[in-house]
Amino acid sequence: MKVYLINPPAYQGIKIVREGRCMQRRGAWTAVWAPVSLAIIAAVLENEGFEVKLDDCIVNEIDFPQLQQELKRFKPDLIVINTATPSIVTDLKVASLAKKANPKCKTVVFGIHVTALPEESLKMEPALDCVVRGEPEITIKDIALAIRKKRGLEKIKGISFKKGKKIVHNPDRPPLENLDKLPFPAWQHIKINRHLMPFKNTPFLLVATGRGCPYQCKFCADKTFYGMRLRLRSPKSVVDEIEWVGKKFGVKDFLFWSESFTINHQFAQSVAQEIIRRRLKVSWVCNSRVDTVDYPLLKKFAQAGCWMIGYGIESGEQKVLDMMEKGTTLKQAKRAVQDAHRAGLEVTGHCVIGYPGETRKTTQQTIEFAKNLDLDFVQFYCAVPFPGSDLFDLAKKENWITSEDWGFFEQNFSVLTTPNLKAEEVMELRRQAFNNFYLRPKIIWQTIKRIRSFGDLKQFFWMVKDFITWI
Repeated sequence: MKVYLINPPAYQGIKIVREGRCMQRRGAWTAVWAPVSLAIIAAVLENEGFEVKLDDCIVNEIDFPQLQQELKRFKPDLIVINTATPSIVTDLKVASLAKKANPKCKTVVFGIHVTALPEESLKMEPALDCVVRGEPEITIKDIALAIRKKRGLEKIKGISFKKGKKIVHNPDRPPLENLDKLPFPAWQHIKINRHLMPFKNTPFLLVATGRGCPYQCKFCADKTFYGMRLRLRSPKSVVDEIEWVGKKFGVKDFLFWSESFTINHQFAQSVAQEIIRRRLKVSWVCNSRVDTVDYPLLKKFAQAGCWMIGYGIESGEQKVLDMMEKGTTLKQAKRAVQDAHRAGLEVTGHCVIGYPGETRKTTQQTIEFAKNLDLDFVQFYCAVPFPGSDLFDLAKKENWITSEDWGFFEQNFSVLTTPNLKAEEVMELRRQAFNNFYLRPKIIWQTIKRIRSFGDLKQFFWMVKDFITWI
């Protein structure tokens, strides 16, 4: 039986990262992440004896006509489509292409958007058969096994599907308790050399370290997908994967993919210590809350090959942080950045503009706070009411959402007009934030110093073009 795993073509030419809660343009990080969820699904299915084809249409630059030709050539029995909110309309169109190639083909989608809105998603696309709600790997395996054995989908947990003219919502699937049971990603299906680490121009891959987040940030939709209970792989398994990837694929650069790598302090420390113990020559970046790190941990990270950490700063006004229910303070943010720099790490800050209750004054405070933190990089995002977030529910209730076009639900657009700020004002403030932060001599000089060779120069100008396009 043939299964075709698809990261759909670029939406209107815009290369979208589709991985959990991260639904953003390539320009936001000047790189497209390798589709780690699809690669793990591929490994799970191959272990069950399925013939698997995986196409990352984003980096392979496969458009819809080319994808249709691939579907006709491969003739899959099942296709699995990765989705994201801003590209959801065209993502779902892949199902109709599959049906044209093979009318008997079963079409399945996964992602946060379809998890939050399964019935709407099934109604949007007549050719779509099934929605996977929540983390996809085991559910998709069960769907594939049911199709191979010519069984129905009625007993499979965690799905919504069409049965005749009805839509059936099966019970939720409990989260996978032991993440070590998942196989390492089947990266052999990916053109790894097309995923380049910003400023290093070297191939990089994602390593998923855990799932779930116990915090309740109102703007985040991740709990809809992975839940609120933290589940971690063993440090040994994480480092085994890093070592395996290095030996099998020659990759030494990694992005540790999780809701926040440092939620469990001991786990993060153990991963770093295991890398050091094995004397692995690797380079990696990770994300973190500002209240779950200290200098000894960050120093250990640097010793283990970490060169950058990303913090969720969110706002430079404490009242806004409290409205977001972030659970952090400005003092903690200052200390976390200082400790990271003291440990020798570069720091990226992530800030949100236009959250309900914010004003022009609080936005300016955020911009000044980001500048005064001495961050190496900063991302200013519009507050987006992604389906699955508390912000989406609040915005719907208050009638704050200005567009019904999902294509505008991405972080460089504002679709929220609140009592204090109109959507247009939020986007203008965001443009001001980028200009005020990046068009300073200090930041320009720091960026120029990163250019080490002609090869880096070409990569640098490509990154600048991509980043400016995103802005």
